[in-house]
Amino acid sequence: MIEFTFADGEEMGAYDGKNVITFKSAFINNYKENAHGIARSKAWKTSGSGAIFRENYNDPSDLTFDSSVTGVYPAGEGDEVIYSFRINQTSGIYKKHVSDDKTPETHVINSVDMSFGGGSFNAAKGELAVSMGRGYYNSDIALFNVATGDYKTVTEGDTADEDPFISDDNADEIYYASRAVGRDAHGEFVEFAPSAIYRLNLSTMQLDEVVSSPKYSYFRPVAHGGGLYAIKAPSGKRRGNPLLEIVLIPYRILQGIVGFINVFVNAFAGKSLTSGGANPARGRDYDSRKIAIAGNLIDVEREAKANASKKDSDYGIVPKSWELVNIQSGEVLASGVADYDIAPDGTIYYTNGRRIFSLKDGKRTKICNTSLCLRINCRHEGKVSADLFNF
Repeated sequence: MIEFTFADGEEMGAYDGKNVITFKSAFINNYKENAHGIARSKAWKTSGSGAIFRENYNDPSDLTFDSSVTGVYPAGEGDEVIYSFRINQTSGIYKKHVSDDKTPETHVINSVDMSFGGGSFNAAKGELAVSMGRGYYNSDIALFNVATGDYKTVTEGDTADEDPFISDDNADEIYYASRAVGRDAHGEFVEFAPSAIYRLNLSTMQLDEVVSSPKYSYFRPVAHGGGLYAIKAPSGKRRGNPLLEIVLIPYRILQGIVGFINVFVNAFAGKSLTSGGANPARGRDYDSRKIAIAGNLIDVEREAKANASKKDSDYGIVPKSWELVNIQSGEVLASGVADYDIAPDGTIYYTNGRRIFSLKDGKRTKICNTSLCLRINCRHEGKVSADLFNF
């Protein structure tokens, strides 16, 4: 039986208590193959010396894909999982078997208007709670009937609602994180407020704020054993050095001019001003240097170097100030936590982005290494559940 699943960039993984199995999304693979096929079929229009003079030159090998798996959930007693993903302008939810690549994936939903993020799955009812993005800044919590593909949104507003968790103790209750959108007098986005945790009762639709702070963001709530857990991260912005900013102005102006000239020369000559071999960005599916987690933009390389300099061989990619805490007691269970979940037996599985650990009775054990793990999910079965799909 699968104990937990995880998303590692485009890859997925499952742990059965002894071994880690990795697998990929057939949809993402097919999407890329089809895109490359279309590009090759039109290559005569956009490549070669003639295309340069037609001003529509484009190298088919330069196709880029912004793609990731946003959640993976154990679906039952066997090896079936449910996963959500994004690739370019497409997002969707599918079911697949971990150990059987020959069985086609089962479609739940696809969309180019909405983006499906992480959440939790109630195996007892076959209901999946996920964040559903609309536009650049707003997202709602949606509850899916995985068998039919039907869904209902249960939150709305000028907020980013994320990380829904269906309570194991009472599946009528969903905990989620919410960031209010700050706008100026013209209605333009300015910034997000610190993330707070809310509890929504699906039977009564009563909404309660559980924890919030102007100094900290709380996200990724998990209810277990009568307690509530979350990741706690400082919400304050780092202030730059104004004198240093002034000194760097001439350098940044020069950098911008050189960058503009380089683009111009590259477009018409096909070569860069600087030598250095092949374009390092070519073939990269996404920019792995910076990622956004709960509204926080993380410089992966910088944080990894900072953590490695602290003599930690199991360093991660998020700041050590990101702590897994017990909301009621305030106890810090782990630091440098990018994501986590709690198994029915109380074992905590968490990741710092580069490694996955288990935590049981105060003892930490490393499970495996990863490249960019940002989501872990255990198997959950809520005892009670409101039936939102009884139309």
